[in-house]
Amino acid sequence: MKRSTKADLRGRRLDIHSHAGISLKAYACREYPYAATIEELAAFQRLGGIDVNVVFPFTADLHFDPVLLSRGEAVPARFPLSAVPYGVENELLLMETYDFCPETSHRFLPFISMDPCRQIAGQIKAVQALAARYPIYGVKINPVLCQSPVSGLLKEGRALMELIEAQGWPVLLHVATAREEAFSNAEMTLGVVAAFPRTRFCLAHCIGFHQDYLRRAADLPQVWVDTAALKIQVQLAYENSPLMPLPSERIKADYADHRAVLRALVAQFPDQMIWGSDAPAYAYICRRKQAEGVFTEFRLKGSYLDEVAALDALAPEEQERTANKNSLDFLFGR
Repeated sequence: MKRSTKADLRGRRLDIHSHAGISLKAYACREYPYAATIEELAAFQRLGGIDVNVVFPFTADLHFDPVLLSRGEAVPARFPLSAVPYGVENELLLMETYDFCPETSHRFLPFISMDPCRQIAGQIKAVQALAARYPIYGVKINPVLCQSPVSGLLKEGRALMELIEAQGWPVLLHVATAREEAFSNAEMTLGVVAAFPRTRFCLAHCIGFHQDYLRRAADLPQVWVDTAALKIQVQLAYENSPLMPLPSERIKADYADHRAVLRALVAQFPDQMIWGSDAPAYAYICRRKQAEGVFTEFRLKGSYLDEVAALDALAPEEQERTANKNSLDFLFGR
C-alpha cells in the first residue's frame, strides 16, 4: 500500500479530526452520534469540498463491560470482545480504509487510538503488528472516553509515548477546560506535552478558546490546535456553559457566530490552528462521565456543512494555512 507523503498532499483540503466505527455505549443509551463508516465520511468530503480526512476509531467500547458502559462507567469486561483497548477497533479501521474500501483509501490518513493507562504491553504488541501490515499516520488519544487520565502517559503509559516517538507519529489529544474534568483537562494535557518535546501534538477543540492555554500551546514549537466540533463548542461558550472558560478567560470574538470565532483564532494564532470537523461528533447528544461521580448531559447539534462553513469564511490564504500547511506540518513535521 502506498503511503501518502507531504508532497502528495500539498494543495489539498484536509480535515484533521474525524471518526469511523461505532460507539456501543451511545447506541445502547440512545445517544447521538453512535456510528460512521469510511464510505459515509467520503460522501461528506465530497459534499463539503474536502479532499482528505485524518480518521481514527470512535471508542474502545469492545474492551469494556457493556452493562456498566451503558451506565457511563468504562470498566474492563471479564471476557472482553477486544483483549486490549482499541485492539479490534484499530484493526477494523485499517481494514475498512485499505481492504474494504480501497477505492477511497487515498482520501484517508488513518490514526490508531490508545488508552493511556491500561494493558500497555498488550497495546504495544497489537499496534506493532498493525504497523507491519498497514500505513499508520499518527495516534489519537481521548482520555475521557476510556476514562483513563492523560497523565498516565507520564507513568504506566510512558512506553506508549516511547513507541510513538520511535515511529515518528504525531499525536492528537482530546482536551477539555471544564474544571471538574479529571481525564483530559488542559493543564494536565500541557504537562504531558511539555514532557515529550520531540513529539508533535495537536490539541483538540480550540482548547475551549482559553486565551492563556492557547498562548502556552503557541509557545511550544511542536504543538498545534484543532477546531473540531467548532459550532457546538462556540454554542457552549455563547451560553456561558460551566464546561467552558469564563468570558474573561476566552479570546475576544463574536460568540454568536462560529465563523467569526474561527476568523479570530486564525488571526491570532495563524501558524497553530488546524481545521477539523470531528465528524460525526459535530453533534453531541449524550451523558458523559467527566470525573468520579461527575456526569454531564450534552444536547448539542451541528452538521458537517456547519464546520465547512467556518473554513470557507476564511480568506483563501488563511484556508490554505488552516486546512493544508499547518495540517501537513503537524502530520509530517516542518
